[in-house]
Amino acid sequence: MTLPNKSQKALVKNKLSHQWRVRSRLILSSLVAIIVAIFLPNWFSISTRILCIWNAGMISFLLATWTLMFQAKPKTMRRNAQSQDEGRLVILSLITAAACASILAIAFILREAKGQDINIVIPHVILAVITIIGSWLLVHTIFAMHYAHEYYQDHQIHCDTKAGGLDFPDDIEPDYWDFLYFSFVIGMTSQVSDVQITSRSLRRLSLFHSILSFFFNTAIVAMSINIIAGLIQ
Repeated sequence: MTLPNKSQKALVKNKLSHQWRVRSRLILSSLVAIIVAIFLPNWFSISTRILCIWNAGMISFLLATWTLMFQAKPKTMRRNAQSQDEGRLVILSLITAAACASILAIAFILREAKGQDINIVIPHVILAVITIIGSWLLVHTIFAMHYAHEYYQDHQIHCDTKAGGLDFPDDIEPDYWDFLYFSFVIGMTSQVSDVQITSRSLRRLSLFHSILSFFFNTAIVAMSINIIAGLIQ
């Protein structure tokens, strides 16, 4: 029986460690959402409770994710790509779907506020604005992480060759800031800028991202009109 070498042991240990980090962020945000759900007043409507719980979990997940992203270096990203590969498509799909669903939920909460006193309308509008901004940030942050993993995942952990899929001008080893830039440009414009896509998988992913961004931004405009209507009534 052949015993695993140090490299294989390190790979397994690294994979388990980063799988735990991914799950820990989800667990942390879920716990925050549960705590908020427990302490919400009973007189809150169902739609208001749902958005409050969603926002609590979303904000905690964003803070934990941004903390990880801003501390990570290209070498760390290259090392983590393989270990974080499993399940990220599921996470991406679920969070994107949840974010889009939260935008739809705003229509219900604004409908409840219409015709009410200004003291009722303003808190509803504030909650709607937080949901819109937070959901938008969440979707494109998750896409940024997904682009980073796609970029680095095709190479072994100890491989020193350049990864591929995206061509960043004058940047051989992009960090999460670069992928955030790429993701949010697509999120704002539904197109790429100075970063060229050189792989089929990332081209398909960016196409999906662009289409989603178009409808997402359209929904934001529609919700914004409802918010303004709620303020002036």
